[in-house]
Amino acid sequence: MKHTTLIPLLYFFALSIFLLPACTSVQELVESGNYEETIRLAQDRLTGRQKKDPKLVAALETAFNKATAEDLETARRLSESGNADWPRVHSIYDKMLRRQDALKPLLPLTDKRGYQAEFRFARVDGLLDEAAENAAAQIYEQGLRLLETGRAGDKASARAAYAEFERIPRYRRNYRDTEQLQLESEQLGIVHIAVAVLNRSGAYLPRGFEEELLRVRTDGMDDQWRVYDFSKSPAKSYDYDAQIVIRNIQVSPERVNERTYIDEKEITDGTEYVLDGNGNVAKDSLGNDITRPRQVIIRADVIEVLQTKSALVSGSLVLFDNVRQRVVEEADLTAEAVFENYASTFRGDRRALSNDSRRNIGNQPTNFPTDEQLILDAAEALKPQLQERLARSYRTI
Repeated sequence: MKHTTLIPLLYFFALSIFLLPACTSVQELVESGNYEETIRLAQDRLTGRQKKDPKLVAALETAFNKATAEDLETARRLSESGNADWPRVHSIYDKMLRRQDALKPLLPLTDKRGYQAEFRFARVDGLLDEAAENAAAQIYEQGLRLLETGRAGDKASARAAYAEFERIPRYRRNYRDTEQLQLESEQLGIVHIAVAVLNRSGAYLPRGFEEELLRVRTDGMDDQWRVYDFSKSPAKSYDYDAQIVIRNIQVSPERVNERTYIDEKEITDGTEYVLDGNGNVAKDSLGNDITRPRQVIIRADVIEVLQTKSALVSGSLVLFDNVRQRVVEEADLTAEAVFENYASTFRGDRRALSNDSRRNIGNQPTNFPTDEQLILDAAEALKPQLQERLARSYRTI
């Protein structure tokens, strides 16, 4: 009998220990003024429970009512100040409305002792609508001020104006002429960059060099605020010139390096008679001629030919600010195109060739590329660098 009574007592004791930290933590949150976290925690632990813990109910009631009172006071103070922050006022009322809506499924909230909590709801619908109207008007005026500076040529202000007009639909859709002003801000904020090749090397650039160099991928380059033009128009005004200045072009001579080496190998080639001490064919015990495998040395002369030629193109990407009439950034550009051809032939016995020699046999000498072709290949190798430098120009532009 005593054993039977002990089990429920132990269960109750363990359950009390388990619940005590939960209740204590909520009470500590209330006492520290962390009402939002108290509300969240208490709602989570009360939802779905038939018997509501009195401490959790009391904590939720206290935190909710104090949070509501504090928010109302903060919103009142902000709205009545000489420099009201209406977007912040709107966010406070919106938070209050969401908090009240989240609590409604729990109402009426009665704990297991029969106490029914009293929650003081605030009528924020009208206040939220008023704050939304004032926030839209406030942001609109700020956008107009920035746009005026943008119209005077300040592209950063134009972009900031765009960002302000972009916020307005959160509070009022189709507010006045926001859409048109946002479009104007965007156009004023765009930076136009003309990209061109300037040859300062003193050497002749082969036909198609500029076209090949400017045929770069625009991934990571063109965006909302930067537009690169690779076919500069004389009739168009550009904010920046991105000048690809070619300062040096070098083409090496055609080089042919030859190397000859010998492969040798000992192989078995047929048989030969074994001679005795007198120089006669030796006989076995049955009188038959004695023979043995014949070992011979074979050889092959291997001729290797390595053809090489290279072209080096170097220069820099110069970013020129046309408004301030000065260079704002310069980055080096260097690329090399290398032609190599390996040819290998042999004379002699193929069986003497090593495995390495055998793999290389068969390639033939070929015609060297022209200087123009190698320079174009160097331009192709230069394009990834050029693309990276242009894409990184957003740090300056």
